[in-house]
Amino acid sequence: MNAVLNMLPTWSGLLVVNYHRIGQSADCPFDQNLFSATTEVLELQLKHYKRHADVIRISDLDDVLKRRTGKSVLITFDDGYRDNYDLAFPVLKAANVPATFFVATGFVDRPRIAWWDEIAWMVRQSKVNKLPGSVWFPEGLIIPEQDRSTALGAAVRKYWTLTGNQTELYLNDLAKQTQTGRCPAELAEKMWMTWEMMQEMSNSGMDFGGHTVDHPILAQQSGKTQRREIFESRARLIEKLGIEPQAFAYPVGQAHMFSAETKHLLKEAGYKYGFSFYGNYESCISVDPYDIPRCAIDFNMPQSIFDSRLTLPQIFAKK
Repeated sequence: MNAVLNMLPTWSGLLVVNYHRIGQSADCPFDQNLFSATTEVLELQLKHYKRHADVIRISDLDDVLKRRTGKSVLITFDDGYRDNYDLAFPVLKAANVPATFFVATGFVDRPRIAWWDEIAWMVRQSKVNKLPGSVWFPEGLIIPEQDRSTALGAAVRKYWTLTGNQTELYLNDLAKQTQTGRCPAELAEKMWMTWEMMQEMSNSGMDFGGHTVDHPILAQQSGKTQRREIFESRARLIEKLGIEPQAFAYPVGQAHMFSAETKHLLKEAGYKYGFSFYGNYESCISVDPYDIPRCAIDFNMPQSIFDSRLTLPQIFAKK
């Protein structure tokens, strides 16, 4: 059916796909859900994008969003993990396919374990099978030995709800309750790309955009903190890469994780586009340039679902 649908005008507009990490997740002590594909699978997926649509850059967006015809795919990566350079970049370069990398600049300048990876590390290394009741988890949190993914999801979702001054307290309490302590800082060595790596990628036709400094949930922050995260990260990209970034991706990117104030600050900072991350595609009929939808590429996505996303994104690109 996908083969038949591909010959029909089933959709037009912009499909934005999002990756995080490339490689094998099995041996990773951190958040394994961040892995989107192996290099072999990424190579095959790039061929499918090129076969089904025009693969575009950020500079093409104005035209794509206005013309309302044709099929366009924009490939994005979030956060700035080192494997984006080591593994994804060579595959993209060999295929002559551009991609946009949204980087949290604070991880580049001061390499450390990101909050979601540290939560994953603590839950997976937990020395107890249940956390006691607390202000974070009134009924406690069960961490079964055989499968800790549900507990990990709950611990990450709790972080999403916290305001800026609560997050460090939460991480400290989680470290204490799981009896793991905080994740050793040396584990962040070689976790993130360097500015030199990104400069090489930029020179080779890859685009870079803002993703804040420290990757907080923006809607949970004060206006002052949001401004700092948005403006300072953009200034750093300009300083280190010599570019004027036009696009920004909201951390985590669910609809409730950015606000009208956030979008206003993006525009004030000089960004033309803001990308969310809760599924769907852009039909280009009524466009909010500061809420362009993206859909996730998942590590274990069946090939049939991947193909269906490219033939019927109005159904299969939804979360």
